Amino acid sequence: MSKNTSPYYAAGTLLNTYLQHRNRGLKSIAFDSGGNNVPSSSSYATVAKTIQHLPAINSILNADNKKLSKAIDFDSYKNKGLAYVMIYELLFSKFQKIRGGGQIKRMIVKHEKELRREADEYTSKNPSLGDPSSNFPRYVRVNVMHSPVADAAKILQEELTKASSEEGNSTVYADAHVPDLLVLPPNASSWLHHDSELVKSGKIILQDKSSCFSALVCASSGDFRGDYIDACSAPGNKTSHLAALLHASFAAADEDEPPKKKKKKKGNKTNKIQSTVFACERSSARFDTLKSRMDQLVSSSSVAVEPTHGDFLKIDPSDPKYANVRAIMLDPSCSGSGIVNAPDRSTTQNSDEKNRIQSLANFQTVALKHSMSFPQVERIVYSTCSVHDEENELVVSNALAEMNSGKEDGSEWKLVAPQCLQHWPRRGKVGVGGLSKSQADCLIRCDGLDGDETNGFFVSYFERTRVSNDTSSVQSSEVTCNASIGIPLYDGQYKKVVESEVPKKIEKDPKPTEEGKSKGATSKNATPSNNKAAEKSAKKRAKKLAWKKKQALQKGERLKKKEGIAPKSKEE
Repeated sequence: MSKNTSPYYAAGTLLNTYLQHRNRGLKSIAFDSGGNNVPSSSSYATVAKTIQHLPAINSILNADNKKLSKAIDFDSYKNKGLAYVMIYELLFSKFQKIRGGGQIKRMIVKHEKELRREADEYTSKNPSLGDPSSNFPRYVRVNVMHSPVADAAKILQEELTKASSEEGNSTVYADAHVPDLLVLPPNASSWLHHDSELVKSGKIILQDKSSCFSALVCASSGDFRGDYIDACSAPGNKTSHLAALLHASFAAADEDEPPKKKKKKKGNKTNKIQSTVFACERSSARFDTLKSRMDQLVSSSSVAVEPTHGDFLKIDPSDPKYANVRAIMLDPSCSGSGIVNAPDRSTTQNSDEKNRIQSLANFQTVALKHSMSFPQVERIVYSTCSVHDEENELVVSNALAEMNSGKEDGSEWKLVAPQCLQHWPRRGKVGVGGLSKSQADCLIRCDGLDGDETNGFFVSYFERTRVSNDTSSVQSSEVTCNASIGIPLYDGQYKKVVESEVPKKIEKDPKPTEEGKSKGATSKNATPSNNKAAEKSAKKRAKKLAWKKKQALQKGERLKKKEGIAPKSKEE
């Protein structure tokens, strides 16, 4: 088999490039080149999963003085990325087998038993090897420019009901914080993906909850009227979300106007654009993606998105084109350390990683200071999907210190707690960069590894205060998309389901209790369809438990053989 016919060739080549350029992120390597070099979504996903398992694979290969690495002649391979992908597929993928053929596959399969023994031992010592995000709910943002939230929720509920063959919660919920966000069970990802008709039509966007916070804070803080800049836009999820929230706000404001004012507008042939979002992107390949996404997602008579091919840092703050800009949403490149299933996520910081984070923090500080230099801008949202202090609190404190010193116009930037997230419990870190408790309490943090049911994220909101005789204050706008009308509110229901699935010890012949007798009596009145469903579900659970027990026994036998302990016979 020639190398370019291997089903893993594209994934192996991408991983090989990543291994040779560790100072760049996988997403940057994969998609910035553009053209025909962009990998398929399946190849990218395979590489992402393989990178997550690289510590495990290297530990397996290097155990006992690199015994298995030498056995499969790993160091001789020119395309080590291809070898890593194949080992991941054999040991950790869903099907645990290698497709296709080739010399590398033959060498790996030849030592499959030894590889599996080492993998079992590694996983027994590292039970957290799995993907934490697999327990997150499937979040779906409804694009209110294309569909009312209630209509999309109805369709999703019908599809979810059809797909949910197993016993459990199969309800579509409204998110408690983001008004146009719906919450589905974690396993909904198996049927709700980018090929779904709702996704392709632009009616819904598959977007994680925490990444919705940037646009939410930007659109719902202060007076929403005026123009906006999205400083680092591509691929455009946050941009389209900002446009959708503004669209909903203008529609709500129009509904609240007195009838007399509405009559004056009847003579207008077309509705006037009331707000423009300038979406900046300097990468040509990513700019093309941004334009395509905006054409698909943005459709509003009151809000326009203007994709701008260029570097935000090179925009002149005094350019008349941006004279009406009142708010900037800045979500710059970051380490991605908060994304729990990201291939680039690192739990330890070596010297190279520290240098990379510091380099990113320097760029982020420059970008935030540039945002603060626009004389007419009143509000700024700065966010990252990082958990590192260097990219979050330290950037905030450094920018505030530099931009508030020596101001001749009497204006000052200050941190403000976003009202739309006033009930979010996790806040910034006190003392980092000299931030006071009141300042840290203005910051929003998310931690996917500590129960937040969403990826790690950081949001800060700034307002400019000016010396003025005007004592009136601008009230924060309230963004509502009627998401909760007729839709139950999410309150951790799927988190409780995941926690309840932890195996418990089953006692033989339990004694019936009064409660049990009562339940038994109730079950006699159940309908035949309910009884059939319960029976089917019970059979599935029993089959699944039997399979798990068999796997555990096989794993135990393999470990015993490795340790030189003879397995017990059936008679014993």
